[in-house]
Amino acid sequence: MNEIILSTQKLCKTFSSQGNQQHILKNLDLNIYRGDFTVIMGPSGAGKSTLLYALSGMDKPTLGTIQFSNKIISDLSNDQLAIFRRQHCGFVFQQIYLLDTMSVMDNVMAAGLLLSHNRKDILNRAIQLFKSVGLPKSCWSQFSSQLSGGEAQRAGIVRALINQPEIIFADEPTGQLNSASSTDVLNTLTKVNQLGQSIIMVTHDLQSARRGNRILYLQDGVIRGECHLGPYQPNNQKRHELLTSFLIEMGW
Repeated sequence: MNEIILSTQKLCKTFSSQGNQQHILKNLDLNIYRGDFTVIMGPSGAGKSTLLYALSGMDKPTLGTIQFSNKIISDLSNDQLAIFRRQHCGFVFQQIYLLDTMSVMDNVMAAGLLLSHNRKDILNRAIQLFKSVGLPKSCWSQFSSQLSGGEAQRAGIVRALINQPEIIFADEPTGQLNSASSTDVLNTLTKVNQLGQSIIMVTHDLQSARRGNRILYLQDGVIRGECHLGPYQPNNQKRHELLTSFLIEMGW
């Protein structure tokens, strides 16, 4: 059985608005396994991003427990959570959030220097990562505004990987990209997952979802079902049909 890297017990998240309580996550029990590419799908308002932010320590649950490896992170203070995220997590968002006052390389170096003062080692790792995601050397010294959407998002993935995180959390990483750029970014995420990187991704996009080996369907704050697709294989019609059938069954 695969190693559990992240788990929740009776996870709840409630927001108060004008005296009313909104229960976004409801007694959610979940195991995430090391090396998996886990995809979270569901209708708008289902709590997908709320769950992602809770799992990553970006937001604290109202009730319940989140355990990362052998550490209970739901009890950590905000300062402790910031350190935890820096040491264990990488983030890829729909908005890329590269600082446009710095080159792409400097963005990545700045993230690496938060954990290590060995500039040479960080630089060598950054160069290896840029090459591995297929970002040309000509892009490294440019600002994010000078890159295409796909190039900037691949640079964002390098930044997410620079500190060798245990999990990458991706929130609609192709949401603002065209088809060709989306494919480039998905190929990059697939490649790093095949090398052993654990990924949790929220998406509405069927093309993106097909890259996962495990699909969770969240609705009304509860996981209604899951689908196991196995390792990604391009142009696999059976894989596409299995996922489509599952989503239809879930009411997607």
